[in-house]
Amino acid sequence: MAQSVIEALLKSKIGLDANSIGADAIASVIYQRMADCGITDIANYLGKLQASSQEWEALIDSIIVPETWFFREPESFAFLKHYVLSEWLPKNPQGILRVLSVPCATGEEAYSIAIALLEAGLNPANIHIDAVDISNKCLVKAQRAIYHQYSFRSNSRSFQEGYFQATEAGYHLCEQVKCMVNFLQGNLVDTDFLLGTPPYDIVFCRNLLIYFDSATKVHTIRILERLVNPQGFLFVGHAEAWLLFKTQFVSVRQDSVVAHRKSPTCENVRKNHHPNLQKQDFSSKNIDVLNKRQLPNKNHSKFAAQGRLNLPPQNPILPKDLKINLLETARNLANQGQLNEAAKLCNDYLNQNQVSIEAYLLLGQVQQAMAQNEQAEQSFQKAIYLQPTHEEALIHLALLREHQGNNGSANILWQRIHRLKKK
Repeated sequence: MAQSVIEALLKSKIGLDANSIGADAIASVIYQRMADCGITDIANYLGKLQASSQEWEALIDSIIVPETWFFREPESFAFLKHYVLSEWLPKNPQGILRVLSVPCATGEEAYSIAIALLEAGLNPANIHIDAVDISNKCLVKAQRAIYHQYSFRSNSRSFQEGYFQATEAGYHLCEQVKCMVNFLQGNLVDTDFLLGTPPYDIVFCRNLLIYFDSATKVHTIRILERLVNPQGFLFVGHAEAWLLFKTQFVSVRQDSVVAHRKSPTCENVRKNHHPNLQKQDFSSKNIDVLNKRQLPNKNHSKFAAQGRLNLPPQNPILPKDLKINLLETARNLANQGQLNEAAKLCNDYLNQNQVSIEAYLLLGQVQQAMAQNEQAEQSFQKAIYLQPTHEEALIHLALLREHQGNNGSANILWQRIHRLKKK
């Protein structure tokens, strides 16, 4: 009971969806904090947590485990440099480029942005970078700007030699870059987050939304819309791109780059015709659960593994009422993050209803959320085979092809969708 209350507090204060990391992981952190505090009863720990802001911050610091390194997903930084050189700088030769990194974790992303902009030829005086995180512990490390080899994954030694000095404590970032970043403590889910601050030309907000509950995702996206300048860019994680449909952001189609441009008046097919993000159930009219990460279960059904249409039913005889409610139950399970169970029910339903477009569509969404992209592609294709003009299935398949870097195939699908819209 006490853990449920703590999970509810985490949801209300920082928007954390317990399903995104698992109740066991949260319990492990709680019991470690209890041990650190010398408390053996979880109810007593809950009392301490409610009474102590310091303990609340310590719990958040323990739950938030930053996974970041310099120039993570380098294509995004190459895109940033190209945009600055080809578009922003010619239009704003004396302007100040405003950039936000949130959450900034231990600073690697924000400093990578600073280095990329320097290498693009911008003067430090023309760059303003704010970096915000909820964790004081992370911010202290970011401001120290001393890193170890783990922070330089996939980077060359010349990169380290150019901007860092090796010391006994670790690699110390040069002062020029260090002074370019303004670190702040803040919570992106707060309604007044950076309220009154001028909007930014570039916002990096990667791999945060996936941990929020449905309502907080929607709320946070509205805040991000406020923070980004018209025609400005928002960078998100690969698993989060799906959340930005029917918003003011339009996807930039470029291999391995997950960037969206703010364009409130743009009438693109994804903005006007993609399922409503506001809905919180995992129906065919919602894609929210696509951002919940769950490792695939090696024992998932043969249907998902083989992609066959005519397998013998796993449950030859189903009660009539169960058969009717099976797909709806699968949607509810998916919305709760129970993706393996949802996939199994979709397969059970399809064994009884082998021409159900909605079941294939839901199964494809669930498989994609489980990072089973090949199976998801097959499911979407089967839905389209059954109904070649099914717009939602076409959109999902087009977006999946884009995510896989298959832009040629994706563009053919988008053209097909546009032609359907004109009819």
